[in-house]
Amino acid sequence: MSTLVEQTKARKDYHAKWDAIATEEVQKVEDEDELDKQASSLSLGTDRGPKSEAEAKDKATNKALREAKALWEKRRDEERKQKLIIKGETKTVVVDQKLLGDALVVDIQECKKAVVTLIPGLKVAKVFVSQCEDVVVEVRCPLITSFVEVSRCTKTTLITSKVLHTVQCDLCDDCSIIWATKECFHEAQDPGSRVYSAACRRLGVAVGGRQDSLRVEVDNFDRSLCDKDTPIKEQQFVTQLVDGKLLTERIVQGTSKRLVGTTLRELEREGASATTVAEEQAADAEREKLAGNQAFQKREYGQAAVHYTVALERPAFAAGRPRAVVLANRSACFLKLGDHGRALEDAAAAAGFDDTYAKAHFRRGLALHALGRYREALPELGKARDLEPKNAQVADAIRFAEMRLSRGA
Repeated sequence: MSTLVEQTKARKDYHAKWDAIATEEVQKVEDEDELDKQASSLSLGTDRGPKSEAEAKDKATNKALREAKALWEKRRDEERKQKLIIKGETKTVVVDQKLLGDALVVDIQECKKAVVTLIPGLKVAKVFVSQCEDVVVEVRCPLITSFVEVSRCTKTTLITSKVLHTVQCDLCDDCSIIWATKECFHEAQDPGSRVYSAACRRLGVAVGGRQDSLRVEVDNFDRSLCDKDTPIKEQQFVTQLVDGKLLTERIVQGTSKRLVGTTLRELEREGASATTVAEEQAADAEREKLAGNQAFQKREYGQAAVHYTVALERPAFAAGRPRAVVLANRSACFLKLGDHGRALEDAAAAAGFDDTYAKAHFRRGLALHALGRYREALPELGKARDLEPKNAQVADAIRFAEMRLSRGA
């Protein structure tokens, strides 16, 4: 019979052995988890560390952009100090030097049934009018930039008795832009006074007094003026003097060979055509997409996203599979940059434009996986697998998502 000491030692050896085994097994599980995590991160493209000099440069660029944003916000705060804001007024407001102070910009917001007058002798750079209803704005002083912007207004009238080269009017209904005299309208140097408009209904443009005035009503939703391949709200128009009359024309989107702001009439005068411009725009769009692909291959993900964004603004990528492809590509950029929320938005939009595009569902699944939403990721990855059964990356992503979900992650 063994002694008490021997029995005690045997029990200690027994427990020590199992402690060692348990410790070893725990370490194995932890090591496996870490390997799974690394493999998943590499497979899904969510790893953060730079893998090349180009990617390190891209991250440095992002840091510089954040610093530039902070500087811009500081400048914006300084600019606010130079702005006179007239908000929510329902009465007559006379802007004189005392009220203007050191401000150079007059910003009229959310006023109703008010009259705002800028008296002669003021030094003002720009005037902004937004979200106003039944308001009259009188500009009796010259503007340094010769520019006024009117947006989201109803039944609002802008009257100027001074030279005004440019008025930008967006998302307005039943508004009027009036030059009090023909003299102040014609004094504007080449290309003359212009009203640019987008998504406006019943926009009246007039020059001069009642007896000899020039008048036209602008409707940006007039199908006869619109481009059928571009959403109406994304189209811009210009109203200007042509052959003695006010004429409203659609602006053709610029290309690498032509300036922005050209109308079809001006193109034809140059010997070009709408078909020529469409071909140039398509070529520009394809170049941007290819530049994005090349930047992505170099791991310059931020730059690639910029190229894809520019491409998405072109008519060639306005809808269908072409738009879905570029959106899915930009989603991949955001995944690499760790911006999983924006990656999800782009991937969802891509699937909306073409539900049969496998990469749209794949990227959506990856973004959901990266956000830890494994249960939602699996159906999207399943759609991608159904569309591309032989895609090994999709199969890997499904396996990782199922593993995380089974572990209660």
